[in-house]
Amino acid sequence: MSNGFRLILKHVKHVPDVRLNILYVGNLCDENYNNSFSGDNWKLTKGFMVVGKGTKHSTFYITQAKIVKNVVHAAEFVDGIDLWHKRLCHMSEKGTSSLVRKNVLSDV
Repeated sequence: MSNGFRLILKHVKHVPDVRLNILYVGNLCDENYNNSFSGDNWKLTKGFMVVGKGTKHSTFYITQAKIVKNVVHAAEFVDGIDLWHKRLCHMSEKGTSSLVRKNVLSDV
């Protein structure tokens, strides 16, 4: 994080082509981090230590974090239609097939 704290995330999904790094608060809670939201500010703590801070932009809270590239300790490979099914929040088979017919999805 910007304060030098190294946050190691577990049970995350890695999609190389996605340009945003989105973090779900539930994952942090599972690791005993505390989130507090006040107005346009977000604060992440563990015990009494402030781990990270962010400010609200639209519906997201943005934080300054340095992403360590090429450090993936485990990855699950999902191919083709299954990958798009997951990327599209488990869209129905009918909806996914419709996108395939319209050539909206790549690599399928």
